[in-house]
Amino acid sequence: MKKNEKNKGHGFIKFVLFLIVLCAGVYYYARYIGTTGLVIREYAVVNDKIPNSFHGFKIVQFSDVHYGMTTFSDELKNAVDTINSLKPDIVVFTGDLVDYHYDLKDDEKNDIINILSTLDVSLDVYAVTGNHDQNNSYESILSGAGIKLLKNNYEYIFNGTSEKMMLIGLDDYLEGNLDLDSAFNFDDDSTYKILLSHEPDVFDKLPNTPNLMLSGHSHNGQVRVPLAGAIYKTVGAKKYYDPEYTLGDTKLYISGGIGTSKYKVRLFDRPSISLYRLYSK
Repeated sequence: MKKNEKNKGHGFIKFVLFLIVLCAGVYYYARYIGTTGLVIREYAVVNDKIPNSFHGFKIVQFSDVHYGMTTFSDELKNAVDTINSLKPDIVVFTGDLVDYHYDLKDDEKNDIINILSTLDVSLDVYAVTGNHDQNNSYESILSGAGIKLLKNNYEYIFNGTSEKMMLIGLDDYLEGNLDLDSAFNFDDDSTYKILLSHEPDVFDKLPNTPNLMLSGHSHNGQVRVPLAGAIYKTVGAKKYYDPEYTLGDTKLYISGGIGTSKYKVRLFDRPSISLYRLYSK
């Protein structure tokens, strides 16, 4: 074999080894580093329908814990401690608490209840169901932790005066019993409306558009590539999957979530919670 042919062969082997090392390194990072390091995403929400008494009102959203994948008691406790450090007025959870592939043990269920019970808010904690929450365990966890479940219904929020905002919560679009007629069974055009829905793509089915919509489910792709964005787009978040959209008069924010779904990796998409500061014009 000629010398230049040997060099070419060695060069090819080096290139293959480089690709193997690179892929192994990316996987290691995505599995063991990318799934850690909780990020706080902060947004200012300004709207003339927000009452003056809610100026500076703080909402913290967390979503897609998927307990049993890359999130367990320690990670959940860290998330709750981080939420409490923000001193929220209300906290909203937008679904997928325990991954449905995970066999939750009784002591783990009690741990989750105890951890969620420590959420410290000036008003209330609310939740909606995700496609992984279609079980009795989910509702009993919420009940045990004192969290209000909104399921195709709404509730008014007051902040020390007669002024109010409306909080609407939907049952899961994919696996639940979504009932938009029940959820939007009101005659109130003037009140500022916040909608909680696990899947963001349900926006296109809404009979009325809210002022603010908070969703999860997409994990913002879970694996993202610079310039290309989200790599994986799941059913229910095929159209809307990025962190933020302006859709007419509606601001839609989609949480990247705390845990992982299907694959125990995150790349260029750290686990996150969202802080919304509401301001009246």
